Amino acid sequence: MFKHVVCNWQRASRLSRQCARRAVPRREITKRALRVSVEELESQAVPVHKQVREIVHPSEHTRIRNTRLLAQQALSAPAAGRPQKHETLERLEELYSKCVVDAKGALGREDYAAFLEGFSQLQDTAGCLRVLRDMRLGGEPPVATQYAMVLKMSSDSLNTRALFAVNEEMQAARVAHDASFFNSLLRCLGRTGQIEFGYAVYQEMLARNVPPAATSYAPLIAGLAQYDEVPVALQVMREALGRGVAFGQETYLALLHAAGTRMHHEAYRFCYTQLTAVFESQIPEGDFLQGLGIAARTGDTALAADIVKQLQRLEYPLEEIHFEPLLDALIHRAQWQSAFNALGMMRRSGYGTTPATLRTLTRKLTVASAEAERLADSVYETLCASCSGLPEIADAVTLNAMLQGLAQSGCVEAAMARLTTWYDRLEIQRTVDSYAAVLVACVPRRNKTVAEVLLSQMLDKDRLQPNKRVYEAMIHVSLLQPNYEDAFVYLEAMKTQGIVPDWRTFASIARRCAKVHDGRASKVLDEMRKLKMAVTPALLSYVQSFGCSPDDPTLSTIAENPFTV
Repeated sequence: MFKHVVCNWQRASRLSRQCARRAVPRREITKRALRVSVEELESQAVPVHKQVREIVHPSEHTRIRNTRLLAQQALSAPAAGRPQKHETLERLEELYSKCVVDAKGALGREDYAAFLEGFSQLQDTAGCLRVLRDMRLGGEPPVATQYAMVLKMSSDSLNTRALFAVNEEMQAARVAHDASFFNSLLRCLGRTGQIEFGYAVYQEMLARNVPPAATSYAPLIAGLAQYDEVPVALQVMREALGRGVAFGQETYLALLHAAGTRMHHEAYRFCYTQLTAVFESQIPEGDFLQGLGIAARTGDTALAADIVKQLQRLEYPLEEIHFEPLLDALIHRAQWQSAFNALGMMRRSGYGTTPATLRTLTRKLTVASAEAERLADSVYETLCASCSGLPEIADAVTLNAMLQGLAQSGCVEAAMARLTTWYDRLEIQRTVDSYAAVLVACVPRRNKTVAEVLLSQMLDKDRLQPNKRVYEAMIHVSLLQPNYEDAFVYLEAMKTQGIVPDWRTFASIARRCAKVHDGRASKVLDEMRKLKMAVTPALLSYVQSFGCSPDDPTLSTIAENPFTV
């Protein structure tokens, strides 16, 4: 064999020198050298399987010769060259076609196996399927390991069609499906995003008592998580862990990210525990923020606190977006002392000074009227007890949030009383927002009496100037009374202060006037038009349907041009 290789190498060298003297192109040199090699192999009656191996796995001298020729070809004409893999595949296909025609079915199992291995290494799925079919028809049925080799090659190249073609060949040859077939199919379907088929294959494997391989679980879990099947992915992962399968950090991170995006608490906490306790991974900050959002929504205070610790350990700069979910989770769980401690930590860092931070506190205190006062007083006592060590948490913003929750529960009289006692006990100055928190709650209760008392106290006792929110609350509560003339008084007071009511306030006044056939409805609409507020067709139709004449010149003008002056 070595002598035959040396002769081929010498023949190719002589041919190269002759072509160089005759100015033959380099590409022709390669073709002639390959042709000479094949012709000599055939002339020396080399067995077919050895010819295949010589093509797919050339000897050292042949590899050096071909490499030199290809390098010279690339230097002389790089655009005309073709990859060596294509040259090898052409030679292999040529040899196989010739052997099939000449042998007429006389190829042996070793020859077929050599061709099958060659096509598989060259990633030629069509060639592999052709060999498998010829083996079956030629009376040399492939064995299970040969099918497994083609299945693995098709799975690695993500060729689902080839997998199903191999399946048809296996069914035609009456070869039972083994674990390699199912695992190859499962990996390919998982990586190509065909999750429904992949999960069906997984269920079929469990039904046949065929345990999936460890490498087959990860693509399936990642695919399920990517396509919004987080609960199913978590179930598959737990089943795999129960069978002793170990996953890497990549699989846990993929499921963690999907669980955080879909706000799935159980899956996120499971993966988070594995990544932090087992792998000690450095989770991206974005996934930490998603976990804080989940903790705030579900009230998982332990998860929120642990995430904050991890952020501090990894030296991430803590900002308000990190603290707020922890505060919301503590409030959601009614852990008031811990919540005020977290609020104090935020205030010391310069965060949490706006009413938006304590919206969760307001919603938590908005409960049934029977329990509202008791709950509010309990939270207030906890706040007073925490003030000695955390003086920054006792301010008007915190008390306003608590007072608003009590008032929205329907206890406006109790809220008005605590507007005096709570603030005076902690020596906190009441603000306009303090009064507005109770005034806004008077509107759905139609309690104009409490609203007028609060407005009088704000003007006379605390010497505060009403803002837009206060005026609009007084207008709306007045419109709900049989005598709504005070609504126009507050409207004129707003204009005097240079405050422009919003569209909702004007529309409420217009509807109220139209309902009782008050001609001022058209004037309100005209004023809206002058302020460049849209007089919508629905609002105009409502005013026209109650008492106001459709022939009113003001309404006619508004109907023609409702959006501009």
